[in-house]
Amino acid sequence: MIRYCIFDVLGTLFPWKESFRFLHLFNSLGLESKLPEGELRQLFHTRIGEIFRSEEEFESFILEAYRVDKKDVQKVVRRFDDILLSEAEPHPKAETILEELSKSYSLLACSDTTGSTKRMLEKAGLRKYFKKEFYSNEHHLTKSDGLYSFILQIYQPARPWEFVSIGDSASDIVIPKKLGMRTIWVRNESLGHPQVEPDIAVDDLGEVARAVRNLE
Repeated sequence: MIRYCIFDVLGTLFPWKESFRFLHLFNSLGLESKLPEGELRQLFHTRIGEIFRSEEEFESFILEAYRVDKKDVQKVVRRFDDILLSEAEPHPKAETILEELSKSYSLLACSDTTGSTKRMLEKAGLRKYFKKEFYSNEHHLTKSDGLYSFILQIYQPARPWEFVSIGDSASDIVIPKKLGMRTIWVRNESLGHPQVEPDIAVDDLGEVARAVRNLE
């Protein structure tokens, strides 16, 4: 029996755009990189987990990668989040799906974020549907290194198979599946296919409510 639905935020409740990619957002800010493009990308992929764990690590990456004065780095972080917030739009059926599922299940939000996704949910009026929200920058854990395990600990004695993780990226599927959760992949080919098969794959968020009930 499913009791908890864990929703990814950016890319799932707020459909993915190529403009959401980190380095594209930094380019939008007009920042000058200290590194050649290839080295910049390598540094980003090396540090991505740290970036999502805390604002301090995010600021450290910015100072290492871009020509920014230390006194201005917090302003850059705010501008980064503001741009992301301005571009993100909720899926047209997001509220309908959340409202429907919240009548039968406890909804949880789970996001690797520098802080912007909480603001997205607030701006869209969607936070009210979630029993609890788990953000990487607040818990200092990412989806890939302990955030899902932390959720299971919080909700003991609930069993892993009573949870379903719903998202568009591999991080929403692979770790939850290994932990014994059920999984629903909202297809996003631009982010690649998860390395493990989800329990159900759907083409659109609007199909998620039916998919959850099919897992019962």
